[in-house]
Amino acid sequence: MKPYRRKFALIAERPDVALRVVTPTRWYESFQDIVFEPEPDTPCEEFPCPIRFSGYGSRFYYHRGIKSHFRDFQPDIIHLEEEAWSLNALQTVRLKRKYCPNSRFIFRTSLSIPTKQRFGVLPVWIERTVFRETDKAFPLSENAGKILTERGYTGEQTPFPNGVDTRHFYKMDVSVLRDSLGLSGCFVVGYVGRLLQMKGIETLLAALARLVSSENSQTYKLLIVGQGEDKPDFQKSAEILGISERIVWIDAVPPEEVAAYINCMDTLILPSLTTPGWVEFFGRVLIEGMACEVPVIGSDSGEIPHVIDDAGLVFPEADTDALAERIYQIAHNVRLRNDLVARGLDRIKNFTWETIAEQTYQVYQELLGEVKA
Repeated sequence: MKPYRRKFALIAERPDVALRVVTPTRWYESFQDIVFEPEPDTPCEEFPCPIRFSGYGSRFYYHRGIKSHFRDFQPDIIHLEEEAWSLNALQTVRLKRKYCPNSRFIFRTSLSIPTKQRFGVLPVWIERTVFRETDKAFPLSENAGKILTERGYTGEQTPFPNGVDTRHFYKMDVSVLRDSLGLSGCFVVGYVGRLLQMKGIETLLAALARLVSSENSQTYKLLIVGQGEDKPDFQKSAEILGISERIVWIDAVPPEEVAAYINCMDTLILPSLTTPGWVEFFGRVLIEGMACEVPVIGSDSGEIPHVIDDAGLVFPEADTDALAERIYQIAHNVRLRNDLVARGLDRIKNFTWETIAEQTYQVYQELLGEVKA
């Protein structure tokens, strides 16, 4: 996806860096078929290559077109943005061994819970093989790093969060879009993401119903942007709660259009629920909301409280009353709203692609022994 390539474009702007990005020609994610589009004027060399098993992070691999990037390019560093147990990771380390054994190797992980059911015999063997080849791991968070250590990784690691592209995510005038969606004159509660039970949408619907039934001084509407297999269940719940007319449903939109819909919101909610096999491992939409100067509210699932820090409000997951109270506070307290906006703008300085690219480049230098004491 284009937003994630921004980091590498910034690194490639440096005169001492020659950087190639190898990426799938197409990828299925969040119920969308995403086709590679070249970034105009990028300093990176971009090479889209066909893959098998699109949309399956642990199973996909390139079936042609990548051998030359190891054999001919001879990279000093191979930076893999995939999990260590994936087939793509195994493919990468085998090509490294064969064509450029002296290359330094980095992989990235988004591990969120120390579960074992996700790992069969083959993935565990792949993971251990990749660990032995690794010079540095980039966990998405400190918690992901701890889980990585529990899984047997003993090498060096540096946490790197997801980033936000502030060229696209910023406060903008969306009055025309807001009018077209029927949101003018309302306090708009928003959600962006997959429509699955684990994302806590039922909690959000119940909180909205609570506000609608208990308050006459504010007109609340809910803007939901996304797709998912549980959408029909949520629409039925909304009907039972009597709030169907208060909700605007928008199917998943291209990444470059997300910011406009976030700007239609007066507060953005991420109400995720922890399950036995899943926990919110970051919550990128939170920093996108902050960048758009929209106050954010998140549950205490996984990494959400750490991402929000003091730049938003947090509520106990599945607690409808607590979520309704947090929404009410933002709707009625202008001083709080302005304070959260200011804190959010300060918070995202840690998450801009510019900041992450600079830190990544410093790690590259350390791996190559170019940092002088």
